[in-house]
Amino acid sequence: MKRVIAFTVIIMIMFSMFLLLKNTFSPPMVETEAEPDDEVYITFEPPERHIYDIKAHYDGKNKIRAEMDLTYVNNTENIIDNLYFHLYPNMFSSSEHIPFFKEDLYRAFPQGINYGGIKIDEIKQDGKNLTWSLAEDDQILELPLDSPMGTKDISNIYISFELTVPKARFRFGYQTFGKDKITMSLGNWYPILTVYKDGKWCFDKHYAIGDCTYSDISDYTVSFTVPKDFTVAASGVLEKTLLQSNQVTFIYSIDQIREFAATISNNYQTATEVIDGIKITSYFHPEDKRGGFMVLNVAKYALDIFNKAFGKYPYPELRIAEANYYPGGMEFSTFIMMDTTKYKEPHISSTSLERSTAHEVAHQWWYNLIGSDQINEPWIDEGITEFSTAYYFEKRYGQPGRESYFGRQVDTTVDFIENNPRHMLDPLPLFKNHREYFAVVYVSGVLFYDDLRSQIGEENLVDFFQSYLETFKYKNVNLKEFEEFLRSKKYEALDESFYDRWFNS
Repeated sequence: MKRVIAFTVIIMIMFSMFLLLKNTFSPPMVETEAEPDDEVYITFEPPERHIYDIKAHYDGKNKIRAEMDLTYVNNTENIIDNLYFHLYPNMFSSSEHIPFFKEDLYRAFPQGINYGGIKIDEIKQDGKNLTWSLAEDDQILELPLDSPMGTKDISNIYISFELTVPKARFRFGYQTFGKDKITMSLGNWYPILTVYKDGKWCFDKHYAIGDCTYSDISDYTVSFTVPKDFTVAASGVLEKTLLQSNQVTFIYSIDQIREFAATISNNYQTATEVIDGIKITSYFHPEDKRGGFMVLNVAKYALDIFNKAFGKYPYPELRIAEANYYPGGMEFSTFIMMDTTKYKEPHISSTSLERSTAHEVAHQWWYNLIGSDQINEPWIDEGITEFSTAYYFEKRYGQPGRESYFGRQVDTTVDFIENNPRHMLDPLPLFKNHREYFAVVYVSGVLFYDDLRSQIGEENLVDFFQSYLETFKYKNVNLKEFEEFLRSKKYEALDESFYDRWFNS
């Protein structure tokens, strides 16, 4: 009998413990008025902007195979029957298409002219095969849609393509080093959707000077599969790397940028610093370590100065990579290419590397966050960016820094600007050489903003930068909108003579 009682007590204790544990770890029951057969609905938030998903495979030499899924969002107010994409690599498809000045050919092709381009293999819309055609010297892809799209409609565009990268010192090109080292620049390398503006698509091609990119903010996920001894530096955040036998895949992603660029090399070392929570990584050839660490140092100071003056850099990372780009430095969203010659003397001691780095960091605000038509209205981003470069020297080094910058870049250029027929608001095709373009567009920008500061004061200038950024952030702005915004600030010191002096002369 005692055994039966003991067994019963044990059973009751175990049952009580079960109830206690059940109540402790089970989710509470929520009463609902729904009937058993009621349907459950899951809400779907449609994307606000275009999404690029690209998978690229690099052969270790000069060939890339890629597949791109573009989620296209019709943010226009019109029915869209056709889409158009820039095929910038095809500027290298023949000698007739190469856009460089004759005197620059030896700088772009130090080992002789070399060709490349992009070949489209297949295109689908929502799984259905499409036909396409090429226009504008094969640099525009015209894509008639199977299903026209109304406002806010969404469609998937699949494009498979192959790249042949030319042996060129350019934003799209590669160079070899020593016996078996190679560094490849991938700027403007994939089909990039053209901007739809005022009821038409913008087809402007690359010119011999300046930048060609004019694009809308989009979201990106891009993977590069490369031979295992290669490193990929790119826009965005490196989400993961996957090692598979003799290959490694680098997966990058980032939202709300203008375009995606990368460099690939089997000759990279890296160094990293963090400023204001932003991770900065410098990629450099081991023989150019001094320049690689200088780039990192300049970027750290520039980000700190610009964060305070313009508004916080909104991305978690910034990468700067030694690459091949004969004009010097080239900005991309969250990513900068710097030509390998800048990492050597005399460019280190002469502050040439420092100026270029500070300039390209400033472009993260004035090109990426606020976009513009860099071909027809290049002053909008280059003028404010070059002033930001001067501002960096002034804020980092004080009055001596300002005097040093003005002595090198401005004082020696003022007479040239005054005696030149070109105006700072002119489009790229009107400039006949690099010196004229830099002086009239870049240096005039320094003079404009320096004059603006002298009229309204330092505090109002910083207010202008910050409110300008907040008003046009992630948008494209044109000259008319820029002037109207400046006038809307109603600075008492700015009368019509100021606007006539800079915009109407």
